[in-house]
Amino acid sequence: MTSAPPLVRAHRILAAGLAVFILGHLATHLTAVMGPQAHVAVLKATQGLYRNPFVEPVLIAAFLVQIVIGARLLARRWGQSEKGFWGWAQLLSGGYLIAFILLHSSAALMTRHVFGMDTDFYWAAATVNLAPFKYGFLPYYALGVMSVFTHLAAAVRFGWGERAGWAPPALIALGAAVAAVILASFGGFLYPIDLPLANAAYFEKFGF
Repeated sequence: MTSAPPLVRAHRILAAGLAVFILGHLATHLTAVMGPQAHVAVLKATQGLYRNPFVEPVLIAAFLVQIVIGARLLARRWGQSEKGFWGWAQLLSGGYLIAFILLHSSAALMTRHVFGMDTDFYWAAATVNLAPFKYGFLPYYALGVMSVFTHLAAAVRFGWGERAGWAPPALIALGAAVAAVILASFGGFLYPIDLPLANAAYFEKFGF
């Protein structure tokens, strides 16, 4: 069996490490089903692991390198014929993840370091509760979560082939369930959300 090209190997190695952070981050957001206070408590407990001068710069650099590698692989494979369902699933989810990570990470960093606001439960909840933001952010976040699980499903399908069985479709279904629970929690569908005045004022900076 031939070994994978160096760029693909680098992509896989970085993906394995970053997946731990991403899936942990999503697991943290799932705790919002128990209410804002539960989410804030878990978020504060986990942020100390990565939001520090030693880990955060390395994490940001790893994401940037992975984005560059992913973009190069996407450009290479875009022109290839006979992609099939899983080929398209891999490319489209990868492309969306590139855009989502860049936008979401830059927004979070700007909110913290430029505007001095913590990116806690209420920062995220405001985007999916306040009009007109919620009409764009609800599908934006849903597709972001779905892209993580779809990209993972495609990797399992290509890595295991037919032996993967129902694992790839099951991963996509799991992604849909995770997205639904997170957005139901942050979107105020499970319990009322009273946004702090500071969060509403933050969005007034953008003309709303």
